[in-house]
Amino acid sequence: MSKIRIGIIGTGFTIGIAMSHIRGYGQCAETEVVACYDKVRGRAEKFLEKNNLTGIKVCESLQELFDCVDAVSLCVPNSEHAPLAVAAIEAGKQVLIEKPFSTSVEAGQAVLEASRKHPEIVAMTCFNYHEQAPIQYMKEIIDSGVLGDILTVRHNGGGPRMIEKENGYLEWRMRTETSGTGSLADFGAHMLDLTDWMMGDQIGKMNTFTALTTTAVKERYPINPESVMGEKGSDKKEPVTNDDAAAFVALTDRGVLCSFMTGRINLAGAEYEISGSNGAISNSNKWPKGTIGMMLKDRPVPGQTEKKFGMVPVEIPEKYCGIGTDGVQHYGVICEFADCIKNHKKPLRDVERGLYIQSLIDAFARSAEEKRTITL
Repeated sequence: MSKIRIGIIGTGFTIGIAMSHIRGYGQCAETEVVACYDKVRGRAEKFLEKNNLTGIKVCESLQELFDCVDAVSLCVPNSEHAPLAVAAIEAGKQVLIEKPFSTSVEAGQAVLEASRKHPEIVAMTCFNYHEQAPIQYMKEIIDSGVLGDILTVRHNGGGPRMIEKENGYLEWRMRTETSGTGSLADFGAHMLDLTDWMMGDQIGKMNTFTALTTTAVKERYPINPESVMGEKGSDKKEPVTNDDAAAFVALTDRGVLCSFMTGRINLAGAEYEISGSNGAISNSNKWPKGTIGMMLKDRPVPGQTEKKFGMVPVEIPEKYCGIGTDGVQHYGVICEFADCIKNHKKPLRDVERGLYIQSLIDAFARSAEEKRTITL
């Protein structure tokens, strides 16, 4: 089989998620980006020009794109994930859906139904943190049982991109109708996916949810919805309608407490800490590059000959380092996508998984809205 022909739907102008997909496809030997489409006329051309990309066709319609590709990546607002995924599946195209899966479980249900009607189509959710080197090593440690029983999980993270009040314009991520929840879903989708994937078998399923959300920057200048590069649409500010920071806690059916904090106005970096009855591990920017933090109660950590009190840096094995393992990249998830297409496999990060993580986000959003703890 020749290379899988990829189409990019949505070229945007903010964080460059489409470019991250294109880099990932370019690194994968099985794939080639051949076309792109954006509903705003002229935006795709500007995107290609800005990023010095050649050999990629700009399509004037979805149908034109579908006619020249085998698979598509959805790099569009969350509210468009479900209808475009259904359209791609019904057109016989493999589809990689950016996270969060949708704006709600109800909105995303149509994708699950379409996927079940067309089991020959690979439909995959883009949870792209699995391949990070620290995450791979932490999962190995958890699976080994050396930490004992997992007792607590703590994950804080986010980014500062939206901290700017005057020049940070009101984009789709800040509107409930196009994004659903804000920071809670944007970063929370990754956090919830990682915790469930890495240790769900040990800690059980989250079933009790408490959340608080806030909007620190309440008004922003709107973006012209027809603009090619995100130009300001008005000198009158409009309200931000979803959260830019969230704190949320879940209890699993086995009594494990999981706490999370996200922020689109976060300058402090990220930290992921897992504590067990016999030790703990941490992925944080306070550790030297290429290491994680670790402590064990009854033995030295790897690389040490003596048991020490408190966490110390432990080097990540070389087998977990390579292409697509450093920072936020799409190489790993794209390689799984291509492998599933080529070899007719069911992906781990499938539609069902996307919808399940969306159900957890929905439960936290409901808790924040109703100002009470939700038990499912």
